[in-house]
Amino acid sequence: MSQGLSTTRTGRLYQQTIPQLGVGLLYNPSLELYLDACPGICDYVEIIPDMFWTDRGNLAPHRFEEIESWMKVLDKIAAQYPLTSHNISYSLGSAGIFDKSYLYKMKEWHERYRFKWHSDHLSFVKVHNEQQEEHNAGLAVPVPYDYEVLDMIGGRINAIKCSISTPFLVENNVYFIDLPEQELSETTFLNELSHDTSCGLLLDIHNVYTNAVNHHFDAKAFIAQLELDKVIEIHIAGGNEMAGMYTDSHAGPCPPEVWNLLDYTLPLVPNLCGITFEFHESYFHLLQFDGITRELNRAKAAWNLYHT
Repeated sequence: MSQGLSTTRTGRLYQQTIPQLGVGLLYNPSLELYLDACPGICDYVEIIPDMFWTDRGNLAPHRFEEIESWMKVLDKIAAQYPLTSHNISYSLGSAGIFDKSYLYKMKEWHERYRFKWHSDHLSFVKVHNEQQEEHNAGLAVPVPYDYEVLDMIGGRINAIKCSISTPFLVENNVYFIDLPEQELSETTFLNELSHDTSCGLLLDIHNVYTNAVNHHFDAKAFIAQLELDKVIEIHIAGGNEMAGMYTDSHAGPCPPEVWNLLDYTLPLVPNLCGITFEFHESYFHLLQFDGITRELNRAKAAWNLYHT
C-alpha cells in the first residue's frame, strides 16, 4: 500500500495526502513515564487538547488558560512524536449554538502543533440555557439520525474545514438507548455525512462492539455497511460491564472480540493511516508498562500485515 491517502480512490476527501503513521497511543497522565521509559514504542501520540487547559466557559472574556505543567509535557511529546488531535468539545450535535471560540482556539493549536489530522464524535457534550451559558452534559450524548441533524452537523464540519485545513474525521458513537423511528441508520448517517462534507471516518471498533453487545446486532455487518475507503483512523480499547450494560470505559486491554474485529476490518480499509490504542488512566493498574507494550505490539503486528 502506498505511504499516504490514495487520491485516486478518495479524491474528494482532501487535496493533500495524509501520512500513514502506524500505531499510536491516546495520551493520558499515566503515560508520561511510560513514554520516557520506552522511546519510540509507538508511531504517534494522539492528544485530547481539552486536557491541557482550563476552560472558563463560552462567555468568559479570557476563556482558555493553558496549564503550564501540562504544556511542558505536551511540548516534550511533540518534539518526539507526530501528533493527532482527538477533540471532545466541538460538540457537533449541540442544538442552536456552535462554539466558534473553541474552533479559533483549535486553529491556533493546529498552527502550533501541526496535527496530522483531528477528530471529534458524532454526539454532543454541551447544552445551553436561554442566556446562552454553556453547561457540560458529562458524557458524549448520541444524536438522532435524521436529515435535520445531518444538515446541522454537516454545516459545522464545513465551518471547521474552512478554518482549519487539517483533515477532519468523525467518530461513530456509543449509545445505550435506541431511539425509535429514526430517518437514517447510523451507518447511512455517517456515509451521508462523509459525502456531504468530505470528512473522513474514525472507526472506533470498540464502540461498534459495545453497541453490538448491548443492542444485539452483528458488528461485522455494521462495519461492512460503512464506506470503508473513508476510514482514516481506527480506535481500539477495552471495556467492562456496569448495571447490566457493557460500557466503553477504556478499561485496560482489548477483549478478544475487538482484536477479531480489527483483523476483519484491516483488509477492507485501503486508506487507513493509524490505529490508536486507548485506555483510561484509572485502569493503568490492569496494564502496567508490560501490558501497554503487549497491546501496542499486537496492534503493530496487525498493521504490518497490510502495510509494508
